[in-house]
Amino acid sequence: MKKINIALIILIGWLINLISFKNVSATTTIELPNPINATSTIAILNSILAVLQTFAHLIVVIMVLIGAFQILFAAGDPEKFSKGKKTILYSVIGYAIVLVAGGITSFIADFLQ
Repeated sequence: MKKINIALIILIGWLINLISFKNVSATTTIELPNPINATSTIAILNSILAVLQTFAHLIVVIMVLIGAFQILFAAGDPEKFSKGKKTILYSVIGYAIVLVAGGITSFIADFLQ
């Protein structure tokens, strides 16, 4: 009985699909706009990297604040203090990697043009 219900649902969905697309001709073309407005691979990478750098700015600020609060609320516990220092250190290292990645793509773009 369950297989019959599933088959009927699939058949009804297929019929609805067939009816809704009967007026579409074979010569209809759909044109999608380019959301990045880039024509080369390097331009696309630069656009993606710009978005990632924007998020990196926000993330590094949040992570430094979290590390600072971990240090602030360590209450003399050296392990918690060390954890806060590592949080800040790793967020700065990650941010440096993002900045270096931007420099590398700029260098490659200049080299290829």
